[in-house]
Amino acid sequence: MNGRRILAAAVALTLLAGAMALPADPAVLMAGPLAAGLAVAVALAAGPRSARLGPVAAVAGGAASIAVTAWMVARAPGDGSEPDAVTGLWILLEPAMLVALVFMAVRWAPPRAAVASAGAAGAATALIVQRMLTGEPFLSLVAASALWTVPALAVGTAAWYLRWTVAERERTVQRARQEQRLRLAGELHDFVAHDVSEIVARVQAGRMVLAGDDPRLARLLEQVEAAGVRALESMDRTVNMLRDDEDASRRPVCGLDDIEALARRFAASGSAAVAVDRRLAREAGRENGAVAYRAVVEALTNVRRHAPSAETVSIELVEDEGWLRVTVADDGRAPARPVRASAGLGLPGMAERVERLGGTVAAGPREPRGWQVAVRLPIPDQGAGA
Repeated sequence: MNGRRILAAAVALTLLAGAMALPADPAVLMAGPLAAGLAVAVALAAGPRSARLGPVAAVAGGAASIAVTAWMVARAPGDGSEPDAVTGLWILLEPAMLVALVFMAVRWAPPRAAVASAGAAGAATALIVQRMLTGEPFLSLVAASALWTVPALAVGTAAWYLRWTVAERERTVQRARQEQRLRLAGELHDFVAHDVSEIVARVQAGRMVLAGDDPRLARLLEQVEAAGVRALESMDRTVNMLRDDEDASRRPVCGLDDIEALARRFAASGSAAVAVDRRLAREAGRENGAVAYRAVVEALTNVRRHAPSAETVSIELVEDEGWLRVTVADDGRAPARPVRASAGLGLPGMAERVERLGGTVAAGPREPRGWQVAVRLPIPDQGAGA
């Protein structure tokens, strides 16, 4: 039994012991405090994990208090006698218990249940004062109940603020986790997958150059290649789980100036010759450069995966009437059977990034053979900044 349940049991036992040792006069005045107090004990024991029991207890406690108020107003003794100290204690205990119910309902109950249960307990608090008023004008009765509503409103506001701060903290943590997942997904796909595909390309080159007539070496290299392809497939599934429907913007890590080094690394890792043709008269902008670099990474990665027989790869970076045009083309022949069992996430992700900047992506076969990826991005005006 945790501390909250121990406190709930202590509240219930104290109320029951007080009712037997210090009864009110008349005894009916104990009905409201006992019902509200036992409801507090139930709500405490239920805690924030109970979506039903706590609100039900609050509604039951408020309803019992309103019933006692209605009975006493209908009875209307009006003898003007002052209650003794013990009875006065019971009278003050009831609104305190009802206010506690308001706090727990607003703090823990689901939104709709919180409104109903806190409203019932708050209304009961406001109506208690009617027991002591007889023969007063209607506006005085309304004003008195409105005044007795203030504690319930104040406590409910405090509980709502605590609830909001906890929810905001959870949202902040969730946003931080989502940003971390998106960064990890981007790094996995744009860089780690690129490196793994380089390993696969080197193994493919090794099969053509080293295996020769040695079937054992050919089999070993084939197994390594298959393991690399499976790793790429597993990475795609991992990225798919990490990504959200709306990709978050990530800080650029590379740009147009890094594409030539990327091309050299790609050429060194395989047998294909890579040519970079850069014809840019002005700066294309930092965001455009980052997206263009990622597009080239994705296109070269797809060459390794889907066209290992490619002999030449051309990369063009051209300014075309206010647009940055990035084209990656190869002369590879598609394999007889698919190298991978599932489609990758690169082209859709590339299209999302390009379209976010107002550009377009086109990918498809080229004549007489091979594949081409073309990206167009609007170059910002020099006065608008990069």
